[in-house]
Amino acid sequence: MPPDRRNEASQSDSPISSVHSHEHISQSQDHILYADGLRLTFHPPVPPTQNPSPEIREKSNQRRNSGRSIWTLNSDWYVWEVLAVILSAATLIAIIVILAKFDQQPQPTWKHVSLNSVISWLSTISKGCVLYAISEALGQLKWVWFAQETRPLLNLRTFDSASRGFYGSGELIWTLRFRHFAVWGSLAVILALAFDPFTQNLIHYFPNPVVDSSQRAFLANSTYYNTTGPPLQDYALVWVDPSLKANVYNSLFNNDQSKPWATPKYICNTSNCTWGPTAAIEVRARCSNVTDLLNTTCTTVTNNFSGYDGTTNCTATLPLANTTAWFLSGMDVLQPLSVATVHASTALIYKNATLPPIQMISPTNLSMNTTFTENTAKWHATECSIQPIIHSFNATVTNNIYNETTIATWENSWATWDRGLNISDSELQKIPAGMYFNPPWGLEQGITPNTSFMLSSVAASSLDTFFQGLFTGVWFMRSMYSSSFIPSTLGMYGAPDFIQAMAIGNITGCDVGSTDKLQCAMENVAAAVTKSFRDSVFIADSDPVSASMAVGKAMASMTYVEVRWQWIVLPGLVWVLGAVTLVGSMWKSRGVRAPKWRNDPVPLLFLFRGQRENAVGVAEREVEEKVEGLRVRLYESGGRMALG
Repeated sequence: MPPDRRNEASQSDSPISSVHSHEHISQSQDHILYADGLRLTFHPPVPPTQNPSPEIREKSNQRRNSGRSIWTLNSDWYVWEVLAVILSAATLIAIIVILAKFDQQPQPTWKHVSLNSVISWLSTISKGCVLYAISEALGQLKWVWFAQETRPLLNLRTFDSASRGFYGSGELIWTLRFRHFAVWGSLAVILALAFDPFTQNLIHYFPNPVVDSSQRAFLANSTYYNTTGPPLQDYALVWVDPSLKANVYNSLFNNDQSKPWATPKYICNTSNCTWGPTAAIEVRARCSNVTDLLNTTCTTVTNNFSGYDGTTNCTATLPLANTTAWFLSGMDVLQPLSVATVHASTALIYKNATLPPIQMISPTNLSMNTTFTENTAKWHATECSIQPIIHSFNATVTNNIYNETTIATWENSWATWDRGLNISDSELQKIPAGMYFNPPWGLEQGITPNTSFMLSSVAASSLDTFFQGLFTGVWFMRSMYSSSFIPSTLGMYGAPDFIQAMAIGNITGCDVGSTDKLQCAMENVAAAVTKSFRDSVFIADSDPVSASMAVGKAMASMTYVEVRWQWIVLPGLVWVLGAVTLVGSMWKSRGVRAPKWRNDPVPLLFLFRGQRENAVGVAEREVEEKVEGLRVRLYESGGRMALG
């Protein structure tokens, strides 16, 4: 029943006014509801002109009771909220399962959607469901909050805002000072802002090479080398192979940092290829510092026809081969640099070398403008050897950049001209003259057992002559304005150019004034000779199959998926906080017997906040009955808003 007029008069203090004071409302035709100063009026439906039959009324009541029964079930057991949490968990699990399936796998090529869009849709569903459950739980905790004890009315607005967005959630956390169960739900709402970015960051794409069966990869390798230039003086001398000479010259005189003269021939149309264990005949440079073996002297010049009597001549000489450099102290007359190819028997370190060792003497800090004196000059001497070897390696081409990884090397060899061989003369005559290598390797090193490698004697002879003609000579200066680069008497190759490069030139990868410049140059030469050995068969045939080139795998770049699982932590945390908030709201509601109105604003219209003995309220399940058929309108009356 509505309160008496005494109570109605007290309601005029409400910020929301009742209907117009001058407006007459017939209580015989209208129903009036009071809610702490708010008067709601509604007109009952116009009765039908004809009373329905008992059967129709019974069916109508059954439908109404059935609807109320379903609503009661959903309300009491939080059916929709629980289903939302379950669906959110299911979509999170689906995200994990899908990503686990494609982790470290090729990017799926679905026709209408991408992996990112699927994950985005699933994360949106998961986020929406868990936020719905959190919102309803926070709305329910509002009633729990006021059912526990008397609270400030403004808390009603704070709880309501928290159930609608992150700003209100932050306000609720601040209001409650982290001392209430609703804080967990508010924290989940705030963290959910990063839900989608975190799920998107789960997926990372990277290029991964895979075998392209439509392409083939070939790499030059050779088990023998027997390539030379034409003979000279009835085979007393043999010119070196022009290709080898060009590669060596490029290694010394072409300052190309990509070193094309060091990369063996390969065919890789995809720009990315791999080869398994491969073995080939190559050469390696070995160098040693022999400065301690130098004989250095400084003597006074006498009886010199050039007028240098009385000057001091400082000389540095290596024993056995007599490689010599000298200077006149304090004068610009000198032979500061000397390079010589020596016989292995006169070498200081590499006495068992197959190809002739190379020696060089020069003072430190050598340049065009340096004047040396007997008290300040310091000499440096180096001996190098370029030795044939068998090299086992794995090779790769990545973005057209060639690279090798060494598996093993083998240097032991025997030659048909060696003495004391355990081979009869008749058998020896059947074997082509040359050096032979028999490494005790197998398929793990890239060869079949008992494979033999060979460097022919005529090819070795051409290299011997090439080294003597190229790596022998001196730099002689008559003055600062007169330099001569004098080769050996053989005069077959570019010795003056090599001496000049060693003196003042810029050889690829070598410092101009470095004392280890000979070692750097010989490493370049060894790489160039190695390329020539391995390319020789292909150059002669130009067919990869006939040239017995190593067959590898052509790799094509494919986009792969990598899952960064650490980003799943936040979505999982949001779900856990949401589930805990929902369970907590259910538990606390039962503890204080709070009505399960959640975010429904209608019950507020039927709650009267006054004296307890005069309070007018509504039963938990009576709300639906009271609002059924009720029609209201918001309007202004006397500067106040009225809902009537």
